[in-house]
Amino acid sequence: MTEAAFPNPTMWMMHAADGCQACLEAYNDWQKEVARFADRRFAENRRAWDAFMSSRDFAGAMKVQQEWAQQAATDYTQEATRLGRLITSLSLTGTTPAVHDSAALVA
Repeated sequence: MTEAAFPNPTMWMMHAADGCQACLEAYNDWQKEVARFADRRFAENRRAWDAFMSSRDFAGAMKVQQEWAQQAATDYTQEATRLGRLITSLSLTGTTPAVHDSAALVA
């Protein structure tokens, strides 16, 4: 048997540890992004609720609701884009530079 068929166990463990570290870092980034998004949406929901409760007529209440819905749609769209980028960066971990270049062309 050749060394190519059975790689050095030390090298294999180093590569496995590097892969685990990259996954944990990506998971940490994911959690930070989700927490940031949740904080922002909670703050926006609170602001909208306060404005809704202080509106004096139906038209004012509908304006607050419309602004809230537009902001929510924008926020969720932007968040989906950010999370998609995080997933892409995780999926490219450990790949060759050619794969990175190809992904950059598509993104």
